[in-house]
Amino acid sequence: MEDTIEHQSANPNTSINNKCVLVIGGAGYIGSHICKVLSKNGHTPIVIDHNIEEKPWATSFGLAFNLNLPQEMNRLDEIVKRYNVDSCMHLAAYTAVGESVKNPTKYYKNNVVMTLQLLDYLHSAGIKKFIFSSSAAVYGIPKDGICKDSDEFLKPINPYGASKLMIEQVLRDYNTAYDFNSISLRYFNAAGADPEAEVGELRTEETHIIPLAIKAAMSGKGFKLNGDDYNTKDGTCVRDYIHVMDIADAHLKALNLVGNEIKCASYNLGSGIPTSNKQMLDSVQKYAGNMEITINPRREGDPDMLVADISRTKADLNWNPGNSSIDNIVSTAVKWNNTINKKKIN
Repeated sequence: MEDTIEHQSANPNTSINNKCVLVIGGAGYIGSHICKVLSKNGHTPIVIDHNIEEKPWATSFGLAFNLNLPQEMNRLDEIVKRYNVDSCMHLAAYTAVGESVKNPTKYYKNNVVMTLQLLDYLHSAGIKKFIFSSSAAVYGIPKDGICKDSDEFLKPINPYGASKLMIEQVLRDYNTAYDFNSISLRYFNAAGADPEAEVGELRTEETHIIPLAIKAAMSGKGFKLNGDDYNTKDGTCVRDYIHVMDIADAHLKALNLVGNEIKCASYNLGSGIPTSNKQMLDSVQKYAGNMEITINPRREGDPDMLVADISRTKADLNWNPGNSSIDNIVSTAVKWNNTINKKKIN
């Protein structure tokens, strides 16, 4: 084969073995943590992403390739054949709920159409092991705030959630028609960072509440909290935060099971721990410093509570989110922020 494939890897010690895993979106926040866990457990991540030169710490594990899909499917095919890839994790997607309501075309084209093109390619290439990054947004707003992973509770209320649920249905149909094996993992609120601070969360425009709160505390600026009149114990809304390393561990376990004990299934990836915004902010101030908190009106449509039922996930995947206490989430995120700020200074 003509040598037309150029890869970027920040780790000169990367070794190629016979367990090469394609990780679409592997240079992002969650993807980079997954790649670290894969590489520490005998796999070689083959990262497909764009603008990877802007986040070199996120490509420290495995081989990374700058590709725009679906335009460069031919290059993807070269890479898959070169490294004898036999499985794929797909994390690349647009994820802003509000934007999806204003611009649904963008979300259906990328999250659905592009994923269909990827699935068709994988099927034609004989790759039948697929881990899909889904979302708690497939549930909408459950009456009691507990998201039970049963089909009767699947009621997305925005195009983002609908796009994820569409692909879950496609995967069921692919399993029936083509013996294509998949596990869909429905993320709740991913947070925290690698305890060794080799990779972490860093976006040009941050929207997640924990990194925003940490930034406010570390800079001495105030923080605006949306609502203290929810129907909860302390009046602030309750969410399910899961440490990104627990998410990465679940992907490793899913990879080992897909096509073997599990042919096609969907699972909740949360901690199962209800954490209020007040509890989260108390932890941020414990590890990042005090800040002035002002209360804004609650956002329209925000539910009082959203927490995952993870009983089936724990049983089927033999998985336990042991890193997901709010203090561990916040303290590792603060450590990452301190590390990345030092890199910027140097």
